Amino acid sequence: MKTKLTTKDLIAAGAFGAIYLVVLTVLASVVLPIVPVLFLATPLIAGIVLGTVYMLYAAKVPKKGAILILAVLVGLITSMSTYYPLLFSVIWGILAEVIASRKERRSAGMLAASYVVFNMTSMGSFYAIIVAKEAFLENCATYYGADYAAAFDALTPDWIVAVLIAFALIGGLLGGLLGKRILKKHFEKAGITA
Repeated sequence: MKTKLTTKDLIAAGAFGAIYLVVLTVLASVVLPIVPVLFLATPLIAGIVLGTVYMLYAAKVPKKGAILILAVLVGLITSMSTYYPLLFSVIWGILAEVIASRKERRSAGMLAASYVVFNMTSMGSFYAIIVAKEAFLENCATYYGADYAAAFDALTPDWIVAVLIAFALIGGLLGGLLGKRILKKHFEKAGITA
């Protein structure tokens, strides 16, 4: 198997990246922000929903760098108001690459494990809560109104970051396992083992 990304791989990365980003954006920007509590569940819900897309992407583009490309795309889209999501997405993308490469991308289990880490990218704008909560709340007020920002502030004490990380990891685990199960036949055809 060639290890370098080809033009065909980059096109596939772009296509799957677009699917992944559209679903993530719809969830994080349209559906879940209606109620602040649901917005806080974005890492969990997005992780479950997007696990299959990630697993199919990892199977279709089994080259080093492909997962990092997807992480950078997610980081760029979620970095509209601050650079923190991009920075953290690159970190999670590199870690997911390392995990996926442990068995030369021939293990669906390792791909699912890499998705657990990769799903930390779904926290996107929540990274601003860690380093710049006031600016984050100002953005919330601008886009959703002062009442929404006040409700969100009340729902996000300092310890909420641990809950968001747990949501992202659990969502990644459930999404990775669901993706592995749904794509079992596809993995077998591609020569990827459970």
